[in-house]
Amino acid sequence: MSENAGGGGFIDRLKGKAKQMAGSVLDDKQLEREGDLHEKKADAAQEARRREAEAARKRDEADLIARERDLKVEEQRLAAEETAEAREAAVERERAEEKQRAEREAAQRKADAARDEQARQAQITADEREAARERAHARREASEAEIEAERARDTAELLDRAAEKRGR
Repeated sequence: MSENAGGGGFIDRLKGKAKQMAGSVLDDKQLEREGDLHEKKADAAQEARRREAEAARKRDEADLIARERDLKVEEQRLAAEETAEAREAAVERERAEEKQRAEREAAQRKADAARDEQARQAQITADEREAARERAHARREASEAEIEAERARDTAELLDRAAEKRGR
């Protein structure tokens, strides 16, 4: 940084005016040109400072826009993560609900099968009892038929003996 960087524009302008006046008074064109160059240098320094300030303002503005964009991107990323997490939680909930539903259905099928088996066993038991009653009834009838047959044989034998006695 030169010695004129901070307030040098003002000093160069004063030097320029002083040299221009001295050159005009002394009729020294070289001194007048030096004075003019000092003023141009002061104008150029002032323009450079103005442009540097504008560039700094634009850099700051660009940095602010970039930070805002970065924040927006981060917000979108976080929102996307939250959405993904919510979706994942919903899928997990659905899986758990599906598992519970499947378990309930399996338990229901098992209970239904157990009820069906109990009903079948009860029917088998009832059928066996009925068959036992029918067998007992058939045995009684068979026994009664045998008794009747025995009586009929006895009666036939008596009749045969009586007929033999008569016929002799």
